[in-house]
Amino acid sequence: MNAFAGIDVRLPAKYREALDAYCQTGSGKSRPESNPFPRMVDMWFLALCLAIRQGLSPEFEVTGQTYKAIEGNVFGSDNWRSNALTLLAIAHTDDVEIADKPIEMMKIANAYAIAGLPHLVSILDRKGDTALDHLSDYIVGVIEEGGRDTGSS
Repeated sequence: MNAFAGIDVRLPAKYREALDAYCQTGSGKSRPESNPFPRMVDMWFLALCLAIRQGLSPEFEVTGQTYKAIEGNVFGSDNWRSNALTLLAIAHTDDVEIADKPIEMMKIANAYAIAGLPHLVSILDRKGDTALDHLSDYIVGVIEEGGRDTGSS
C-alpha cells in the first residue's frame, strides 16, 4: 500500500528547468553523464538527503508559482523511500503519530527537498565537466571525509 499515492509533489517553478535538465524522464533524454537522475523523484530525494546532511532548515513557506513535479503514485514502487519519508517525519516531529498523516509527512519531506535543491543544483551546474562527474566528485569527497561535509561542492 502506498500512503503517498494521492499526494503529488509540488515544487517552486524556478526548479522546473533544473529537474528537466538533469533527469532522464520526459523528452527522451538518456545520457547519464548529462542527466544523472533516471526520474525526478530520484533528484528530489537526493535534494532532501543533502538538506538533512547539511543541517538545513526545511522550507515550508514557498512563495511564487509552483508546479506538479512528481505524482504521488511513484512512491508505491519504492517501499524503502516511503519508509524513509516516514522515519524523517517522525524524527522531525518527534511524534510517531505522524505516520498516520501522509499529507503532513509529505509536507515535511518536500520542505527538506526544497531546502536542498539549491545546493544540489549548484553541484550539478558547474562548468568544465559533466553533471555526473560533478555529482560523483561531491559524493566521493563526502565519503573520503568520513561522512563529514566540508561545505565544498
